[in-house]
Amino acid sequence: MLAELSFDDFKDHTGRTFVVEGPGGRVEATLVAVRLSPYGSPGLLRRHPFAILFTAPPTPDLGAQVYNIRHPSRGLLEGVLISPVVPAAADLPKVQGLRFYEAVFA
Repeated sequence: MLAELSFDDFKDHTGRTFVVEGPGGRVEATLVAVRLSPYGSPGLLRRHPFAILFTAPPTPDLGAQVYNIRHPSRGLLEGVLISPVVPAAADLPKVQGLRFYEAVFA
């Protein structure tokens, strides 16, 4: 199912809450951005690579590992690698007290 996901599956859900489930429990995360990769040739790949970016509360701190995500329309997405990332310096004043997490789909 992950191989079938595309940019279009997420682009209209910016600002919505997703539930991220893993060994440490459940975390509500807000989808803040969906970005197409500038590198990837749709003609050579099954899909154009893209990334999704979430914000979440500071605790629990999600480490880089595989999680399940509950998607508003696609349901449970199992086995998504999510990694913590550092927000852009310009965004730091707006996101005090939040953590950023990214999943990349190549």
